Amino acid sequence: MANFSNFAEWDDDIERELSKHPGVPIVCAIIMVLFPPLQLLDNSGHDGIFGVSCMLYLFLDPLFLYAPLINEQTKCVVLDNRVKIAALVLRSFGDVCHLIRIYLGIKDGWGKFPSLRKKLRLANDMVSILPIPQVAILIFFPNMRGSNSLKIMTFLNSLVALQYLLRVYPIYVLFNEIINTENICDRRDRNPKWLSIVVHSKWLSIVVNMIGYIIASHIFGAFWYFFSIQREIQCWEHACRMEIGCEFSTSCVQNTHRNITKLLNKHCPVNPLDKQVFDFGVFQDALQSGMQRSTNFSQKFLQCLSWGIRNMSSFGSNLSATSTDGGENVLVVVFSICGLGLFMYLLGHVQTFMQKVSKSYTIQQKMKMTNIRSILNKYGLSDENHEMERKIKLAVKHKLEEDDSHIVEDMFSILSLRGAENLAMEIKCSLFMDKLKKVDGLKDKGKDVLKKICEHFEPMIYSKGCYIIREGEPLDMMFFVTRGSVLTYATNNGGSNGSSGTIQLEIEKDGLYGKELLTWAEGCSSKLSNLPISTITVKSHNKVEVFALLATDLQRVVSNFPSQFNMGNILNIAVDNEMVN
Repeated sequence: MANFSNFAEWDDDIERELSKHPGVPIVCAIIMVLFPPLQLLDNSGHDGIFGVSCMLYLFLDPLFLYAPLINEQTKCVVLDNRVKIAALVLRSFGDVCHLIRIYLGIKDGWGKFPSLRKKLRLANDMVSILPIPQVAILIFFPNMRGSNSLKIMTFLNSLVALQYLLRVYPIYVLFNEIINTENICDRRDRNPKWLSIVVHSKWLSIVVNMIGYIIASHIFGAFWYFFSIQREIQCWEHACRMEIGCEFSTSCVQNTHRNITKLLNKHCPVNPLDKQVFDFGVFQDALQSGMQRSTNFSQKFLQCLSWGIRNMSSFGSNLSATSTDGGENVLVVVFSICGLGLFMYLLGHVQTFMQKVSKSYTIQQKMKMTNIRSILNKYGLSDENHEMERKIKLAVKHKLEEDDSHIVEDMFSILSLRGAENLAMEIKCSLFMDKLKKVDGLKDKGKDVLKKICEHFEPMIYSKGCYIIREGEPLDMMFFVTRGSVLTYATNNGGSNGSSGTIQLEIEKDGLYGKELLTWAEGCSSKLSNLPISTITVKSHNKVEVFALLATDLQRVVSNFPSQFNMGNILNIAVDNEMVN
């Protein structure tokens, strides 16, 4: 069984190693300044910060897997104290983040019938802080004894791998939040600063996915190193079973008192390899490199990271031939599936990113070609409407994001933008408010009345040679001509003599046709009864754009403001007539 007596000596080891290597706490302090877990106490944005911190700690947590070393002289397992101390300190900071998240989860209403998602998240955080790697790698692994200890170690390996999967989940949530920026913007429980980084950085999504791919490669490389040591230890156990009187152990204290080095070198040859004696499978390259016996951390880290990236990108096809060991084959299968899945995940988001970049470029080009100020000037709006110009550009950009084939060439195409009703109202008021104030019958009306009339103006287009209104026919609308020119003419009691002239918009006194409807709307009590007869004909001379107010809409406006349209007198007359009858 494992010897747990050295657990109490950890504090002394930490103090000694920190005094020898002052750079360790400095590095840890710098990391925690950059990613302070205390920021998680800000409940408005702890999800994003927690996701980033989880990504950092997931990258640092595999340091535990690099802590074991093989003592070649006594054929035992020792720990690299520098790596062990760094792993313990960084792991402690990571656990603090999870503890704060657990505290926030309970504080935010754990007792108020929490949802299943909150329960699972809390359970995930609780399992994530269990000291599984500390116990399995730093305590049990260097003190294994007997054949059953290998079975226990296999079980602990599965727990370590499971805990890594649980720590990956918050990062997966973070990835989805970064990718689905529109969904983030709709949620009010997110930090605005975090959202601004997500929304305004085009490259953030692809960079985060690349970092995730590298972290996965780093974790698999670290497990490759750790399992290579276990594979050699399995060979030791296999050799001891073949030798009478040989008791298997990884403890350097026990192995010092016995000479089994020659026996293990004979039955576990590494340089050169002999597959007839023992097949190390996919771990033969790691064992032949000798990094399990080296304290040069940077060298073994880069070697394992390189191995992980090469094999992740090739979906495990570059792996050496596996042995017949079941655990090794399971590892290769999992590695290949994860490599393929992550590569497809990354490739899919790269493709989505390129589509977004292409669409963004198309929108930028169309926005450059769309001269909003020129359109405003054509419709008589002054150059001082910079705020309106900004709002129109924003509305046009949103429309192009939905449909990049949309073309903005005139005011009609701007007013038709979906979701810009308030902007359309503002434009109509800017176009017609001053003109309505000059119309007989509307000069004395309040601003609310004129604003309501502007709201009901609808844009219409007439091609060349079309009749807009005809003499002798019911007049069912009044309108402004905003673009183009019209011919207006009238006959003299149906005779052949008449007059005609081309009326340009700027020549017209107020530009409003069909003013007779104002008198009709004030005196009419039923819908579309006794419509006035048009005394002129208006015909489009070329393509004409008009803003028309239908008779029914005008009647509705008048009914909404009876005190300003003499509707009170009409109602009194109607009541008197009924009483007389």
